[in-house]
Amino acid sequence: MPSAIGRPARRREDPRLITGRGRYSGDIRLDGLVHLAVARSPLPHARITSIDLAPAQAVPGVVAAWTAADLPDTAREFADWVPRGMKTRARPVLAAEEVNHVGDPLAVVVASDVYTARDAADAVFADLDPLPAVGTVDAALADGAPLVHDDLGSNVMGSSKRAYGDIEAAFAGDSIAIRERFKLARICGAAMEPRAVTATFDGKKLTVWTSTQHTYGVRDRLADMLGLEKERVEVLAEDVGGGFGPKATSYPEEILVALAALRLQKPVRWTATRSEDTTTTVHAHGSSFDLELAAGPDGRLRGLRGRLWHDVGAYPASGSNQPSLITAHMVSAYHLPAMKVDYDLVLTNTASTGFVRGGGRPLGNFAIERLMDRLARRLDLDPAEIRRRNLVQPEEMPYSTGLKDVIYDAGDYPRLLETALERGGYGELRKRQREPRQGKLLGVGLACCVESSGWGTEPARLRVEKDGGAHLFIGSTPQGQGHLTAAAQVLADRLGWPEDRIEVTAGDTGAVSWGQMTAGSRTAVQVGNATALAAGSARRWLLEHAAETLEANPADLVLEDGVISVKGTPSSSLPAADVLPAAGLEVVETFEPELANAYSSGCHLAVVEVDPETGGVDIVRYVIVHDTGQAINPLLVDGQLHGGYAHGLGYALFEEAVYQPDGGFQSASFLDYTIASAPELSITPELVSLGTPTPHNPEGFKGAGESGTIPAPAAIANAVEDAIRQLRPEAVVRELPITPARLFETLG
Repeated sequence: MPSAIGRPARRREDPRLITGRGRYSGDIRLDGLVHLAVARSPLPHARITSIDLAPAQAVPGVVAAWTAADLPDTAREFADWVPRGMKTRARPVLAAEEVNHVGDPLAVVVASDVYTARDAADAVFADLDPLPAVGTVDAALADGAPLVHDDLGSNVMGSSKRAYGDIEAAFAGDSIAIRERFKLARICGAAMEPRAVTATFDGKKLTVWTSTQHTYGVRDRLADMLGLEKERVEVLAEDVGGGFGPKATSYPEEILVALAALRLQKPVRWTATRSEDTTTTVHAHGSSFDLELAAGPDGRLRGLRGRLWHDVGAYPASGSNQPSLITAHMVSAYHLPAMKVDYDLVLTNTASTGFVRGGGRPLGNFAIERLMDRLARRLDLDPAEIRRRNLVQPEEMPYSTGLKDVIYDAGDYPRLLETALERGGYGELRKRQREPRQGKLLGVGLACCVESSGWGTEPARLRVEKDGGAHLFIGSTPQGQGHLTAAAQVLADRLGWPEDRIEVTAGDTGAVSWGQMTAGSRTAVQVGNATALAAGSARRWLLEHAAETLEANPADLVLEDGVISVKGTPSSSLPAADVLPAAGLEVVETFEPELANAYSSGCHLAVVEVDPETGGVDIVRYVIVHDTGQAINPLLVDGQLHGGYAHGLGYALFEEAVYQPDGGFQSASFLDYTIASAPELSITPELVSLGTPTPHNPEGFKGAGESGTIPAPAAIANAVEDAIRQLRPEAVVRELPITPARLFETLG
């Protein structure tokens, strides 16, 4: 039977989704449904003098209205995990004494319909006494800057470093050092579906549908804050219209909607407006770097040192963990004998930061890949050659970078580079640049990358029924990646079962007892291997119990397409379901990886044209050579790479969540926050797969969800700088996104 793993296949989810039969959190139809809206702060920092609910309560159709004082003590605030030794401050469900960013929730109103609820929320009168605010890292660190939180005593919530090797020796002797400062703008998740929550309570069980990447995290948060046993809380994310990282966090609205359902004994829904979603859902990036890269006269790297300032917003959330990922991905695919990067986590009066596709990896990759190009210029070497001299070699795998637990498991990085150069016609492009040319400037950029993918453990539960159906339950929550299709392919292959008899359930805390979030390109690795383990256990049980009937050794039996037969004697066979007891067979397995991560890798080549008259940048060709291990479904991998490229292009040229130095937010809608759209994506990336399965998980799987994103900002920035140096040889691209205004400034 042909292997299902590695076979391109359309997603089994697609017919339902593209014909409008998806079921999102805002689609749940429940009798007696009422709607919740949130009154929010228009100011970035202010003391709450009073909140008057009377105008809202007077609106016809209003069912309830609450401030922080009306919440149970256990449901007033919550804290996210932050690195050890860092200051922290709990996030209020509703602000009680002061607000700390635009959009901080002040009160909630519940009404008979969504329009009444929003009108009533607008009628809430909050007397706010403005306080000094800081909206950017530069403003937060300036001399005499006001404090984001008076009780913390500093806008730096903590400092740490990543270091290994002899950094002083790296910069001594005949070393050549390149120093640059880089700044990467804040970005938003910009998911197609704004966050939404629907909840109902039947007297015994609280059921919550929410647009999340982490149903189990939301379940545990609700159970803890509302005083319920976990068994009495079920959280579902049946369909999610994009997550990308921001939906991996718990939010106040999930607590408020659930609490309202418990109190009112009615189903309750909240759906964010686009501006509300952009203002209150966690952002990402917002980092600045001051870095030095040292190399010998031959261009071989010796060390990297410097400082990183990372914006965590008003309330520390998952973004406070980004610097460890950023610094780990500064190594990229290179021999880097020493590193010492200090970092500060900086509080500002802005929305909290978390993860958006790439999760800090594009920032670290941008820093090292931009420095590699700068080093090439200093040494008068081609950018391809400087990389060639420093790449980790395939025979060195597994390769320990020097950073704790950062061990590259498998890959052929030189082959990725050479294939990108060949596929992109690199030599011919350089010849074209030397030809006389008027108008637009041609630029070529390279970026290598190594991506940490797959972390943590993951369970899978499999039921094989007497009627021949196989039902797989997984904890991971899909948001369009094709989880159900990929899991079904792994199960079909490793169990030996027809795919049309397989059903997969995900995004439901009732599926398995626990599970971890969908993030960090982990699903193929963790869910794929957990599914294979469950399939292997069920297969062994079936073969062992068929052995007596078929009068054969279990080792001589095969299970294909749901039929067990004796090797070489296909006529001696029986349906596998005949072996099952009446109640069917159920197995649960958990995958625990040998190494903390599986490492994908790639090399991107960008070709751009820059119009010096308008500051416009056009991508005219883009090549992605990638190694994502053993692909479960190459068609899904291609889709992830195309989507990842769109994200990376947005980071490079368009996306910027703009705060004023005083905390005013200027990018609450898509009128002001620009994402890459159809015209900008007219060039389809050329994809080349050179998969090297990892030997460190049984199936050889690596992640692919962020591989298209991580090197794209660096590759595009390198290409833009390569182009504009033809007009201004000393030009340096130091800031993202590369807007026309910034390009004009760089050109002088």
